[in-house]
Amino acid sequence: MQELIEIGLKKVLPGILINQIAFYSLYKILKNNECIVDVAYTVSHLVAGSIYAYHFGLSSFENKFKLGLLALWTVRLAGFLFYYRIMRGFRDPRYEVIFEKYKKETLKRDIVVFGQYIFQGFIVFVTSSSLYFLFKNQLNPIQLTILGTSIFWIYFEGLADHQLQQFKDQKNKPPNSICQDGLWKKSRHPNLFFDLMTWTTIAIASIKSRHDCLALISPLILYYVMAGLTVPITEKLMKKKRGDKFLEYCSKTNKFLPI
Repeated sequence: MQELIEIGLKKVLPGILINQIAFYSLYKILKNNECIVDVAYTVSHLVAGSIYAYHFGLSSFENKFKLGLLALWTVRLAGFLFYYRIMRGFRDPRYEVIFEKYKKETLKRDIVVFGQYIFQGFIVFVTSSSLYFLFKNQLNPIQLTILGTSIFWIYFEGLADHQLQQFKDQKNKPPNSICQDGLWKKSRHPNLFFDLMTWTTIAIASIKSRHDCLALISPLILYYVMAGLTVPITEKLMKKKRGDKFLEYCSKTNKFLPI
């Protein structure tokens, strides 16, 4: 525990915050597109994982494999977000609602957004803590097999994102329609579910002793953020835009579990 705190405070947290500030600078360069913060979130996890990996050594194939899985998750998600959100100039209505009251107060908005980036950095510091245990421990074949299943969760998260994006790109869809294609027919937030499964798998695979159960803090905090912040904001906007159609969709579709 002491080692985790020492490495985290001296190396990982500063690395994460530097990355967050760098992305805030990019946010200003790209004319205040709030979606940059989602890319920063993803890349900051790779920054944290890389620091842990180099601290414990990358000479073994096992740690290279672990870092490769983390890089796969990062490149897939950050690449998707950067192309479909940033390159296309998409404005996330969730952020528009949050920052709408600062629309005419540029300086105050910039301060609030900067605070968001820094606060997110501390969140990432916690949600990435399972990576400390992942790179510290030498995993047995069963643990490596469990870790390997994260590839499937990464794939299904990507599939959910792709299905939703295909729906959004349809030109002749009815007004106020709701995506119910593929995984979205079974879950209102399948992308979040599979992202949570990825980090739960990482945490479980990392446990070798009872002290390592602290790795479970990572997916628990991630679930709390999803269930307590991301989902309520998203669904509030959906109810406002889609009305009864969305309520009907909610009545027959699970919030997370795609069954």
